[in-house]
Amino acid sequence: MQQAFKDNHGLQCGFCTPGMVMSGIDIVNRNGSDVSEETVRKELEGNICRCTGYHNIVKAIQAGAKNMGVE
Repeated sequence: MQQAFKDNHGLQCGFCTPGMVMSGIDIVNRNGSDVSEETVRKELEGNICRCTGYHNIVKAIQAGAKNMGVE
């Protein structure tokens, strides 16, 4: 998941990154590796990033999900 955040420019300033990465792992563990953008956005509702939009964060979680290989 960490590598996916780096590769997909999901790091922003870094303040929220640890929570986003851990939430991403939890999302994948509970929903499997084929998570939709809608699911990721809904699951991240409690995580706030003040830097910018969540586009790259969502893409990073989806990419990390594929790499984790959770069914």
